[in-house]
Amino acid sequence: MLDRGVEKQFTGLHARGKWLAEYVWLGGTGADLHSKTKVLNFKPEAVEQLPTWHYDGSTTGQAPDGCGIVYLKPRAVFPDPFRGGEHILVLCDTFSPPVVEGDGLVADMMPHATNNRAPCERAMQQAAGSDPVFSVEQQYTLLDPSSGWPVGWPEVRAGTSPPTSGYCGAGVGVAVGREFSESHVRACIHAGLQISGINADVVPGQWSYSIGPCRGTQLGDQLWMSRYLLLRMSEKFSVIASTDPKPVPGDWGGNGASVKFSTRETREQGKGWFVIQNHIRSLQAAHLQHIMVYGCGNAKRLTGMHKTSSVLHFTWGLENRSASIRIPHSVVLHQRGYYEDRRPASNMDPYLVSMMLVCTTLGVPLPVQVESVNSLDSASESEELTRGSSAILADLDAMDSFAPDTPPQHMSLLSDECSSQNYPTCQA
Repeated sequence: MLDRGVEKQFTGLHARGKWLAEYVWLGGTGADLHSKTKVLNFKPEAVEQLPTWHYDGSTTGQAPDGCGIVYLKPRAVFPDPFRGGEHILVLCDTFSPPVVEGDGLVADMMPHATNNRAPCERAMQQAAGSDPVFSVEQQYTLLDPSSGWPVGWPEVRAGTSPPTSGYCGAGVGVAVGREFSESHVRACIHAGLQISGINADVVPGQWSYSIGPCRGTQLGDQLWMSRYLLLRMSEKFSVIASTDPKPVPGDWGGNGASVKFSTRETREQGKGWFVIQNHIRSLQAAHLQHIMVYGCGNAKRLTGMHKTSSVLHFTWGLENRSASIRIPHSVVLHQRGYYEDRRPASNMDPYLVSMMLVCTTLGVPLPVQVESVNSLDSASESEELTRGSSAILADLDAMDSFAPDTPPQHMSLLSDECSSQNYPTCQA
């Protein structure tokens, strides 16, 4: 086995006028993070000064036409919490190689087919007048790599009753893995991420952290980099930081990544609450389209149990964490603010989720490459309703590579206050 203590002998060595830039990007699945190091002879002062780089896309599932080269364009720079000093992490998006046209001219590089950041950026530019703001609560579960079972749990997988809830808890056997979570939040702060909090979650070994508030593609940039730090931290602690939506089968909660969302209009005094209700109507009409891009394996999590909504039914309610959309109490009090989309899975792509929210609620056209991924886009709402639950679950099964254990259950989600005469438009 490798001796991690040996590494410390070299971390403080003089860099001799060199800077290490760790280029980070997403591979062919849209969820697999990769990185490699570029040694620079200068200290970059801005992301625009960093050179374009490339890699072999045939090893990352990004060379379907046989051309293996994929180019990396730096998009965001963060201080490196692992190497320290003035070394940096560089988040990149991916581009196909330039093409020589018939007249001999070289066409510009185009975003790779697996690049979700580029269409997200276009959508955010079109929505800039509404100033969309996002934050996300990312859940993950620490697993023992030898058993695949949560750390701190009994080695024998026996019994069906959940252990004592670890939500915001403390103590042995309750807040399992606190040292990992503390190290991760400090690494995020060092990297300059907009991390705004951490807490132990319901399942022992499960933790949450919040990224935001962020504008535009910043949410995706920061959340993906925070997940990269999770992976690097996993190497240090020899555990798996799983973002699987249902890492533990049976009567246990899963991992989600709920997104808080607001626009200039929802935050506006005197009209924000009415705008939010219009947003919800639009989200309800596009529910299945959103589900299709809200993470793989999400149907096993969205069962209507463990503070989740049904994968098939759209619901919303006041401070109801079992709804698709949660309306904070402050919105009813102040008649403006934000709302929380609780449907996204923990492994969702924040570029896709933030883009879908903007496109659905603000009427921004959905980029072509996202339409091709969304198999429900070409069907009308009435056509989808006639297909029935079994057909929709079959679509999810084909995408997620699993079948739900039990059919999702629809639950009544309206509180008395939300359904009162003061707010008659609230509905499930």
